[in-house]
Amino acid sequence: LAPPIVAMVDACEDEQTALLKQFVLSRKEELEQFAEAEDSAAGPKSIAPFVPCAPRRIPYVLQAARLTQDDVLWDLGCGDGVILIEAARRCGCRCVGLDIDAPCIETARARAREQ
Repeated sequence: LAPPIVAMVDACEDEQTALLKQFVLSRKEELEQFAEAEDSAAGPKSIAPFVPCAPRRIPYVLQAARLTQDDVLWDLGCGDGVILIEAARRCGCRCVGLDIDAPCIETARARAREQ
């Protein structure tokens, strides 16, 4: 007999789902006004709208990455930069973030300056 299939449960799923609802699902009409903006996660060049990473998920992401102070972390679609800032703070690595969404870039830069 084959072993039973056990569904893997993401410990942060509820928190991430709440962020999806807050940043995308509850703002569909608001985001539609940016549908033609080249520098928007809701624009024509985007493949996905911005949804921040659940804060409780960040330690798991960094642990999986096994970063050291000798590494450079590149985050394509970095959004608000939270993962990069935490990686630099916790792991001591250099970080580079790329994003298309102008408001996210401004937020990420402001957060990086605060550090």
